[in-house]
Parts: sequence; C-alpha cells; structure tokens
Amino acid sequence: MKVATGHGFYDQFGAASEAIEPGIQWSLMNPDGSWSRPPEDCDTIVLADDVYAREFMEAAAALPAPRWAHTEDAGTDGFFYDAMRDKGAIVTHSPGANAPEVAEFAFSFLLWSAKRLGEFRDAQRAHAWDKRVSQGLSDKTVLVIGLGAIGSHVVRYARAFGMRVLGIRRTASPAGDVDRQGTLDDLDNFLAEADFVVLALPHSEDTDKLIGAAELARMKPEATLVNVARGAIVDLPALREGLASGQIHQACLDVFPTEPWPADDDLWDLPNLFMTPHNASDSPLYLPRVGKIWLENLRRFQTGEALLHRAF
Repeated sequence: MKVATGHGFYDQFGAASEAIEPGIQWSLMNPDGSWSRPPEDCDTIVLADDVYAREFMEAAAALPAPRWAHTEDAGTDGFFYDAMRDKGAIVTHSPGANAPEVAEFAFSFLLWSAKRLGEFRDAQRAHAWDKRVSQGLSDKTVLVIGLGAIGSHVVRYARAFGMRVLGIRRTASPAGDVDRQGTLDDLDNFLAEADFVVLALPHSEDTDKLIGAAELARMKPEATLVNVARGAIVDLPALREGLASGQIHQACLDVFPTEPWPADDDLWDLPNLFMTPHNASDSPLYLPRVGKIWLENLRRFQTGEALLHRAF
C-alpha cells in the first residue's frame, strides 16, 4: 500500500498505521507543493489536515490508479470526489467527526445575532457606551434543515436554551427531538415560522440554491439565516439583495460557492452579514476523530471487512 497524504496526518497516525500495515509507503506533500517521494504510484489517498487544499486534491485526483481515498469531509461533493468516482475508487468519509464543533459554531451565530454582539463590538471600538435591547432565545423558533450529525447537535443546543425547534430532512422518518419535522416539500411553510434558519445538509442537485429569492421572501423580516453546510445551497445574489433591501434581518455564512471568497467583492461590506472563512470545523479535536476512523478502516481494508462510512 502506497499512501499520498501530508506531514500533519503522517506525524499523528503514521506509526499506528504502520503497526496495522507494516509495508505501507508514504508520499507526503510538503508545504511548498513538493513531495517526499513521487506520488504517481500511490493507490491510497488520505485527504486531511495540512493537505486539505486544492493543490493536493488536484494531484491526488490525477493519480492513475487510486483504490481507496479517505477524507476528513462529511460531504463528498466536488471535483475530487467526482474524479474518485470516475476512477472506480472507494471513498470513505468522516461523518460526525466535526459535528460538535460545527454545531457549536452555528449556535454561536444565533447568540451573536440575538445578543447583538457585533453591534456591541463596534460600539466598543468607537468608545461608545451604547446600551441596546437584545433578544432572548427561549421564545424563538429555530428551523434546522438537515438532521444528520451536525443538525442533531444544533437541535440539542437549541433545546438547552428552551427554543422551539423545527426540523427538515430528506425522508419523513423521525430524527431527533424536534417539535415538528417535515421534508423539503414542507420548506416554505416551515421557513415562515422560523426566527433562525440553520443549514446543515449536504449539497446535491436537489439542494443546489435551495435558499433563493422565493425562500428568502417566505422568511420573517427579522429572521437570521445561518449556513454551515455548503456554499452552493444558498443563492448568493438573491441573499445579497435580500440583505441589502432588509428583506431578512441578518445572515451568517461560514461557507461560500467559491473559496476563498474574492477580497474585492462588496459582500464583505454588508453590515448585516457575518462572514467566516469555512472555519467552523477547525478544532484540535477534529483530526483525532478522523484518524480513528482511518485506522479502523485500514485494519478492515487489510482483512477484507466492510469499511465504515463508505460513501461509494
């Protein structure tokens, strides 16, 4: 087995991997884009940590005969995964590995909005003792779209704050402690009831630009939209217009259709938009969870057992 990955993953899990597969060989991408050894004959890819970058994905996607790729991602959309599928490689992913931190990040957006923390920070910088009335959460309704690992954590946090919780998932089977649950067919009605809308679902053909002009028009004028899922789920031109016109109160985005988002775009300057650089999952707790899944799957790969979290 010849594995292409980065030094960060190897430093933490190389020895444990070699204990499972003593003959493993590593091709490690360096920070300058060079390699510890040429990767062209690698049949296994670990997309995680310091090589979670376009340059590595392009190099890995170009490998002639990949058999297996393991990724830190929960979702498996995008050109890298398309390349793996086209080449017949197995892909295993890491659902839930970042769920607590992403959900915490999403919920911090709710608190930022309700407690007007951005305005208080601006007042501090202006040396202004500017008292404002903030909102409580216990009389608010949150709609969580996507009730997987991340969405389920958001539901638990909302419950702890006494919020009314609506949930949407692809199927009608029950999935968590929500007051009311529906499918995407119920989206319009659910949007009209929500003070906060949290997107925590995968990107697909069905969810591309799921939140557009019509959906924004269904939301309350005082509502806040939170996206910690995928940038393409929101129609950004429609959101830009909705925020600029005051159609909705605020939006908090950690993900964008293009990343990094262009520095010269005026989206940055909207006063009712909070932007973060796809940072929700960044945590020292994340990679150990990814590595645990990898090590168990490496053992299974060697013994011919079914792999955990196989995407395809």
